Amino acid sequence: MRLIPTHDESQSLRQEVLDFCAKTIPETTEGLERQGTMSDGDSVEFYRQLGQAGWIGRHWPEQYGGKNCSHLETFIIDEALGYARAPLSGYLLSVKVFGNTLMLFGTDAQKEKYLPMITSGEAILCQGYSEPNAGSDFGSLRTSARRDGDDFVINGHKIWTSSAEVATHMYLAARTDPDAPKHRGISTFILDMKTPGVTVNTFATLGGGVINEVFFDNARIPADSLVGELNRGFHQSMRSLDLERSAMDRIGAAKRALDDLSAYVHQDGTAPDGGRLADQPAVREKIAELYGRAQVSRTFGYLIARHLDAGSGASNEFSYGKLYIGLLSQAIADAAVDIIGPSALFEYGSELAVNDGLLTALYRASPALTLAGGSSEIQKSIIAVRGLELPK
Repeated sequence: MRLIPTHDESQSLRQEVLDFCAKTIPETTEGLERQGTMSDGDSVEFYRQLGQAGWIGRHWPEQYGGKNCSHLETFIIDEALGYARAPLSGYLLSVKVFGNTLMLFGTDAQKEKYLPMITSGEAILCQGYSEPNAGSDFGSLRTSARRDGDDFVINGHKIWTSSAEVATHMYLAARTDPDAPKHRGISTFILDMKTPGVTVNTFATLGGGVINEVFFDNARIPADSLVGELNRGFHQSMRSLDLERSAMDRIGAAKRALDDLSAYVHQDGTAPDGGRLADQPAVREKIAELYGRAQVSRTFGYLIARHLDAGSGASNEFSYGKLYIGLLSQAIADAAVDIIGPSALFEYGSELAVNDGLLTALYRASPALTLAGGSSEIQKSIIAVRGLELPK
């Protein structure tokens, strides 16, 4: 089985995505210039145009607005979107986290209602998982969902809620049985963000974007908002986190940052001795090493796609890929500062900024890449237990 798609398989589709982004991104991303990892940014207008152009949820059945394409094709698209620096937070949460999970656990009525809203660019999802005392320890969440007649009443507090400031809906995890062991008694719901009792507070981040916290004060949602089985939300949420970690967009973004660094070294870079940076053996060796690591990261990504298309599990590969691309992105950012020097730290808008400050922005944002979606320590634990069958 060939893991990396051939040039003929991918180039036409990839170029089509890049052409769409070249036309659409400049007119829909104003204000996102300091976003360190653009795939963590949001543009409602870009998302809407992405849906209208038919790029959202293409691997879903046609009856839900998809095109019945393979996961491999979707991964090629995601990699190209990342390379083009498209704002993708809402897209990734809507498709990879909620939409794919709904395909696995949702009712027919839920699929018929929500998936076409996503593929058209109408619905943007955020994810209500993390809490002040329940980040990596997902089983410790305390937000409650109490059944009251035909409704559930939600009370609690979520943090690190990406895209909540633009989302139309939230994929919410809440405790429905307070007496059950902590990894049981959790259920998942789809919640309209306009529901009375839902409050969103937004904060700027060091990475140049924003993050949110969300409060629920007796927010009442219909009982048919339950996704999957009651009290089985932990299992379902672990599956959605696996899907979130298929980070082809980040692989594309890392490759773009590496190409930008390489272009600077070859075209503009001057070494301390006055020579060309491109002629320095240590610089050439470091860039070659990073390109090799980038290819390994792509291999992890496309291995996951092949597993998904074959209908086989890929939990270990999700964690391998998530761990590797986070560390690689940090390595590229560190290398840019080491190679270019202080000029690499000038921000967007400065006359001295290298590449419009994009490498600086990546340097600011890269620490979060080994935390969001499950820390590197969590990924190593998953690999050890599930992949290597080591004791917990």
